[in-house]
Amino acid sequence: MSLTAQLESPELPAYGQLLRSVLSGDSALAIRGDEAEESWRVVTPVLEAWAKDAVPLQEYPAGSDGPVRH
Repeated sequence: MSLTAQLESPELPAYGQLLRSVLSGDSALAIRGDEAEESWRVVTPVLEAWAKDAVPLQEYPAGSDGPVRH
């Protein structure tokens, strides 16, 4: 008896897909260094505010309409 199967390639996570495209020379999913720096400049104050509990980070169930507004 022999058993055979054809398996599809496993789906790469998003970061794996990014690495594969960069290594193959396709930079469409990558950003330039200055874009990355600007993104961190914008996001860092938000992350710091959350870490200090200066701004509440509201949680809600995935797929819902978001937090309940009062």
